[in-house]
Formats: sequence, C-alpha cells, structure tokens
Amino acid sequence: MSIIIIGTILVALGVLGSILPALPGPILSYAALILLFVSGGSEIMPISSLIIFGVLMLILIVFDYLAPILGARFFGASKKGIWGAVIGAVLGIVFFPPLGVFLGAFIGAVAGEAYGGKEGAEAFKSGVGVLIGSAFMLALQIIYSVSVAIYFFFKIL
Repeated sequence: MSIIIIGTILVALGVLGSILPALPGPILSYAALILLFVSGGSEIMPISSLIIFGVLMLILIVFDYLAPILGARFFGASKKGIWGAVIGAVLGIVFFPPLGVFLGAFIGAVAGEAYGGKEGAEAFKSGVGVLIGSAFMLALQIIYSVSVAIYFFFKIL
C-alpha cells in the first residue's frame, strides 16, 4: 500500500514538474509507473505499457532539448542565434530558476542574432521561435504526465 502512496505522490509531482522546469515531470511520472509495476507485476500493468510509456518518456527528454533549437531554426535563426539560445538557457536556469530557462533562451537567441548582425525584428523572430519550441514541448510534457496520471489511477482503482 505504501508503494501506491509513493506512486501517487510521484504522479502529482510529475504533473507539477511538467509545468515547472525545476522538476523532471515525465521522469517522475514514469517512476510512478515503475512502482506500480513492481507492486503488482503484469497482473496490474502489462510490461508492454511500461515499455511504451518509457519510450515516450525518452523521446520527450531528447526533444525537450531539441525543440527550442528546432523552433529557432524554423524561424530563421543562425548558428549564433542557436548558440545564444543554448547559453542563455543554461544561464537562465542557473541564475533565475525555474522559468529562467525560457527567458534566458529567448534573450540568448535574440542576443546571438544581434551579435551576428541581424536587425531587431529578425533577431526577435528567432527568440520567438525558441519560445514556441519550448511551449510545444511544455504542452507535450503536460499531456504525457496527465496521461500517465490517468493510467496510474485507472490501474489502482
């Protein structure tokens, strides 16, 4: 029974962590499924479900880092803008957690583009691309964590 309580806490933290970048939401959500599987085995949760959710979590983790860059690239960012976004995200998460990762990436992309010689509107456009990529991944992480929560509670009830 205590495993279910811990799993419930992990599911709640997973949903919260999908919104706040300081917590690894999908990882916490998936940890709840692992506990569910450990507590009841394949009678409660088939191994195929555990594998599918695990693969989706790994894809989310990889694309969480790529989506802002791809968003900036889609909006015309140069290599300097992309490097600016990466450096800005790292500095943002270190100095202004938890939302600094988004603001830092945006400012970094704009600064990188300005440094590369792009005018204000073009540089700003690259920063918007970073924000759109980040927002897209935020939405996917929320969908994943809420889906895991629904699955988890469906299985324990």
